[in-house]
Amino acid sequence: MKKVTLDSGITVFPMPAAVISVGKGDDANLITLAYVGKVCLEPPIVVISIQPKRHSYHLIEKHGEFVINYPTIDQLKEIDYCGTRSGRNVNKWKELNLTKEHASIVQAPMIKEFPWNMECKVINRIKLGSHVCYFGEVVATHSDSKYVKDNELNPDEFDFCAYVSGNYIGLMKGALEKHGFSED
Repeated sequence: MKKVTLDSGITVFPMPAAVISVGKGDDANLITLAYVGKVCLEPPIVVISIQPKRHSYHLIEKHGEFVINYPTIDQLKEIDYCGTRSGRNVNKWKELNLTKEHASIVQAPMIKEFPWNMECKVINRIKLGSHVCYFGEVVATHSDSKYVKDNELNPDEFDFCAYVSGNYIGLMKGALEKHGFSED
């Protein structure tokens, strides 16, 4: 296998295409982020990274909480729109006809039309170069019942996308294998 050296800023692995809601009430905003990931199991902690020049940065700084909203592949326009417009200039909720749904614990709204929502409270922040990383404890997780089987997420129903090197890619439905299958 012949390999070529790429720019170190190129990400070669898929990242989730998530729409983050921050703020509250009429000031609530949406921002698409691919810099999203789980970093701890107990307690459940995720991290998101936002550039300080973004409108959402000021809202997360002010309120200290956020909701990670995962869309389906059919909501690709909403994903892209929220990542290419500033909340300083446009009300993304109104323009995309999205509904603010009350979260069960945090004040930032969930996106009602998106099937997965994770309510998070900021427990730490670290400035790293161009971005500020916000570590959020997941205080509540919600899923459309379509995607749940036997009280677990059902990958056979998944229809979401990821982000790789400036492109949205579809992820296949169904699991390849269950974790630990190689132990058999």
